[in-house]
Amino acid sequence: MACSLSFELVGKIVCMILLVLQGVILDFYLAKERDFKSLGFIATDVIVVAIWVGVMFMAKRKFLSKLKMRKRKEKEKTDGKPRKTPSDYADEIPYVFIAWLAYVSITLVPEVAVIFKRYAAELRDAKIWHQNLLKIALCITPMLFLLLVNSHHDARPYSERRVYIDKISAGVTLDLLDSIDILEVLFIDDIELNLPVGLENAIIAFACINFFLPTLALMELRAITKGQVNSTASKVLYSISYICLVNVPLGAIRIILWTNYEQDVSVFIGKNLIASAIYSFDIYESCGPQKPEQCPTCEKHFSPDRIDGHRIECTSTFSEPEDNASEMLVSPVT
Repeated sequence: MACSLSFELVGKIVCMILLVLQGVILDFYLAKERDFKSLGFIATDVIVVAIWVGVMFMAKRKFLSKLKMRKRKEKEKTDGKPRKTPSDYADEIPYVFIAWLAYVSITLVPEVAVIFKRYAAELRDAKIWHQNLLKIALCITPMLFLLLVNSHHDARPYSERRVYIDKISAGVTLDLLDSIDILEVLFIDDIELNLPVGLENAIIAFACINFFLPTLALMELRAITKGQVNSTASKVLYSISYICLVNVPLGAIRIILWTNYEQDVSVFIGKNLIASAIYSFDIYESCGPQKPEQCPTCEKHFSPDRIDGHRIECTSTFSEPEDNASEMLVSPVT
């Protein structure tokens, strides 16, 4: 338990350090190009840090409150047996999507759009203060996602929830690195490559859209606890988003750069094909015979092998108060 708490604390501290470090580096590039009007992003960085700290405290407070309430309910007894309660969130993940959404919308996407639209071609020199440091700063983004997830969940090793968290985290991290890789083409001099403005804008747009999509992943993880899963519609939307907004467009752009502009083929083109196939299989699986089933009592979704057990637990939990209430009404009469 102490080790778990230590990792959680260290993870959150490192998360904040990397968030500040990335903000400082991106602000440095804006100042270096003498775009002093863009230094207003310093204020947005401060706002994002404040939001992250607030979300972390709120998530911990809400989690401890729910944990205390759940323990109190478990101590209540009916007919000498512990009273069971419906599945509840097991950790702090339900709240961290707020932090990520604020991070990408307030500071990351606007700064990346400004830097790559105005100055990327001027950073083609590979000196430490040129494109290399900017690449390292952008690589902090997938690291932030991993730390944000792993410092806010309490899933046991080898549990179903832990396996699902690891699967989502690995996929999202790879997709974020995919966006960073596609942005590298904008470091090439405009005169040398002569990309049309529309293609440049498409590269920046799809890369920035990908920075938003981890919000969906974090919302997907909210429901995965004690056999509970997301609805079929939610899972299909998630898979389609990563096919149509990440892997297909970025793969198509790479093919265009290869065939029309004689650019080296990135290994991520293979990732685009493989990921599209995996997400397509996930859609088939979500709509097939093993699709999630909805509990008629609490209206939550569960895997087919867990729904029967949950229905018994859920029905008994919601019916107990009514049984106790009827007993209280009958006893004075007798």
